[in-house]
Amino acid sequence: MLERTAFLAKVDAILNTLLKKTNASRTTLRVDLPRLQLNVNAPAAEALAAGVHSIKDKTSLDQRNAVAVKWLEKNRRVFVENNCLNTTPDIAPEKEVTGEYGIRSEMVAPILYDDYLIGWVSVHNIRGPHQWTSAEIAAIESASVEVRKHIEAVEKTA
Repeated sequence: MLERTAFLAKVDAILNTLLKKTNASRTTLRVDLPRLQLNVNAPAAEALAAGVHSIKDKTSLDQRNAVAVKWLEKNRRVFVENNCLNTTPDIAPEKEVTGEYGIRSEMVAPILYDDYLIGWVSVHNIRGPHQWTSAEIAAIESASVEVRKHIEAVEKTA
């Protein structure tokens, strides 16, 4: 699948840039693109800091029903959690988030296509709580816009 390979190469570059701009542990893209055989329950792509484990094979969590994703559906803007282990009950993450994924703080940016939440870009910090800065929030917003443009290009060739 040349189209899938080309799409993922572009996304990998975006995620690696985002990883550097945020000094994060991990960045991911989850997206529903059936024609490229991608769905949100497994990361389509990820970038990792040195020594950080991959979550590409972690598929036990129903992503569409995850707290952060439900928040994205409702609010349609970046979800920011500075301390996943000490938060309010309404946005407390699932055990997979803090356990299997090891996330201690995160940002999740929506990707909307025809007003549908087709996917999201995530930035994870596994080192501990982190107060995300306005520059880091702007970086994930920019990355999600870039990814959306590539999704739109894929969908237009359908």
